[in-house]
Amino acid sequence: MSPPSLRRRLIGLAGALALPLPARSQSTAAPSPTSPALPTAPASGRPIVLIVPYTAGGASDYGARLLVPELGRRLGQTVVIENIGGAGGALGVQRLVRAAPDGQTMLYGSLSEAVMVPMVNPGVGYRSEDLMPAALVARTPLAFVARPDFPASTMEELFALLRRRPGSLTYGSPGIGTFQHVIAETVKARTATFMVHIPYRGGQNIVNDVIAGQIDIGVTTAPNVVALLSTGRLKALGVSSATRISVMPGVPAFGESAALKGLDLQTWGMVFLPAATPAPLVQRVNAAINETMALPVMREARARLGSEAVPAFSPAEVLAFYRAERETYRPIASRIKPE
Repeated sequence: MSPPSLRRRLIGLAGALALPLPARSQSTAAPSPTSPALPTAPASGRPIVLIVPYTAGGASDYGARLLVPELGRRLGQTVVIENIGGAGGALGVQRLVRAAPDGQTMLYGSLSEAVMVPMVNPGVGYRSEDLMPAALVARTPLAFVARPDFPASTMEELFALLRRRPGSLTYGSPGIGTFQHVIAETVKARTATFMVHIPYRGGQNIVNDVIAGQIDIGVTTAPNVVALLSTGRLKALGVSSATRISVMPGVPAFGESAALKGLDLQTWGMVFLPAATPAPLVQRVNAAINETMALPVMREARARLGSEAVPAFSPAEVLAFYRAERETYRPIASRIKPE
């Protein structure tokens, strides 16, 4: 799909979707001696903090670490990752919204904790409007995965198994109100089936427990499982896109399932700043990330993980997309109750 057509599809996504029911680690990036610093960067050279609202090792963590070296060079400052997992990503967002709007604190966020979690659970202490989207990085579908000996190999076989054994199976998501949780509940409603939800602090923990047999199904982003599928340690029952993805050619898409036909459900990675961040800072971060993501090595790395390349949105386009996503998922989130 060409970038212009993808741009139209992303901005028009709200109208197109019809659905049912911390540890800190230093980056290797050194500031470029010729790159101007952020307009409000302190004279002390304090590093920029990029919060990842999940534990280390998962898809969000990996996506952020891909960005950091080039982002640091383009912003003229060192960038460090701060992993703050817990509460479905809400703890990391809380750290961002409390930060000064000076460009020194950013969040590598997703549809889950930025949009879904505060809608499902208003008690988390922030609203999606408290975040300023600076740049869209990538989109990726979810994968429903199981251990190799699990007695179902497709989504249709899973639904049949759930009807034979209602309430006996479990699935894991990164937390209550996350995109993964909401989509799994949507699938359950669509198919009139039931699995017990087990919330986790991050995608890597879900994958580990599926492999160990602690839970039956993992609902996580495709980048979390691509490598494990190739080694045979996991199998994927389906991906949440309308068509198959290139890195998992043997895995059926939701669009191939009679029960799930018409669904194309993908989350995204986006870099956020506090809501009150001045427009020049937002513009500078937007430009730095767009330049970074345009590098062939970055696009190839994302493609290998099963992520879809996205156009280089301007700050105004990113904000329009973010607002459209909020309105798209608001009625869906209203059907999910905090557990």
